[in-house]
Amino acid sequence: MGHYKELGGRAAIVQLQEIVKHQSICMMVTATEERPPHSQPMAVAEVDERGVFWFLTLRTSEKFEELTSDPRISLYFANPGKQEYLAVHGHTTVSKDRARMKELFSPLAKAWVPEGADDPDLRLLQVTPDESYYWDTKDGSLVASVKILLALVGRTTNDDGGVEGPLKV
Repeated sequence: MGHYKELGGRAAIVQLQEIVKHQSICMMVTATEERPPHSQPMAVAEVDERGVFWFLTLRTSEKFEELTSDPRISLYFANPGKQEYLAVHGHTTVSKDRARMKELFSPLAKAWVPEGADDPDLRLLQVTPDESYYWDTKDGSLVASVKILLALVGRTTNDDGGVEGPLKV
């Protein structure tokens, strides 16, 4: 990538929201002390105004059991089409807030939770970031690729227009 830029507060939250808006599916890694740790794709229901990630899950799932015994979690997002990447390491809390579940429930969630937002096993996972790091090429993959190719043939320096750095929420 190119330039280093640490973002904090509101700017960090906007960056989290922007990357997740473009790529809401992440790899959720639980049981982080085990080798190998467990991972599964998960859809983010929302990144709220505090930078907290919200997920819908069933209390009967293996990940739920793992997070109950060890709340540490990692989330990895990759959107190669826009050259956006995000790694989030944090901790989870569980909520049974039915109103919030109904607010966040989507048609996509119905594929995994056929009973809908009223399913008694449905829970909300809140992931609060402890550390986050992003990589973002504002020019997009095509322009970045052209710049890299030009640098390889000695026509210009490799400034891919990218920025990376930690996000402090």
